[in-house]
Amino acid sequence: MSVVGLGWCKAASAPETAAFVRQMLHRSEATPLACLAVPHFRQGEELPEKVAALLGVPLIWVTEDALQAAQASCQTFSEKSLQETGFAAVAEGCALAVVGPGARLLMPKQVHEGITCAVAEGEGTR
Repeated sequence: MSVVGLGWCKAASAPETAAFVRQMLHRSEATPLACLAVPHFRQGEELPEKVAALLGVPLIWVTEDALQAAQASCQTFSEKSLQETGFAAVAEGCALAVVGPGARLLMPKQVHEGITCAVAEGEGTR
């Protein structure tokens, strides 16, 4: 199964974000998308729910504990993200946390117009 971890700025639009996710899935040659993984600390924002609906997949809110546990497996480090959120890799961390043990990144964090996206794959979800 493939999971997309997502980060976004307030100016991001759902259609643009969904298109970027589809592009990243195609580029990574991922298996079908199982779900969209987003950080729990952004709960209450509408964008991820709209993107998940456009993609036709469930949305999983990743807890801060799960996101922290996944940081050591992330390939990228963002000083800006660390200062703003307390996590150096949000999109990658969310994807890896949801896939769980044995997860591997097919596509490390990619950025487009204030949207960050990472694709991870593995055998199951937590």
